[in-house]
Amino acid sequence: MLIPMSRRSYDQYCAVARALDAVGERWSLLIVRELLGGPRRYTDLHADLPGVSTDILATRLKQLEGEGLLMRRRLERPANATVYELTERGTALREVVAALGAWGLDALGEQRPTDAVRGHWVTTGQRV
Repeated sequence: MLIPMSRRSYDQYCAVARALDAVGERWSLLIVRELLGGPRRYTDLHADLPGVSTDILATRLKQLEGEGLLMRRRLERPANATVYELTERGTALREVVAALGAWGLDALGEQRPTDAVRGHWVTTGQRV
């Protein structure tokens, strides 16, 4: 059993509460959304999550890793980079992210001038 990093908990013996303990922090599910398309470097995640600070991104990645939802992997040369990728447990969130995306369509409305847009957001959790 994985021990979550020290942070707030709902402290409820309820599956929804425990799930929110794991992915309910701001930015967590958006990081999962980005990783559903495959492994990503930190700089790529930061670029495709406009508005997230580097501190928050690093913290969320560590939390999600502590929950067993993602892992870091070092790529061999010539790439020689570290990537983050979902574990099997993290990939199981695909249906959750897709359901939230479908549910949120009614609230989407018109694009605001301040809204960031990425092509791969068109298909929830997958690259286009």
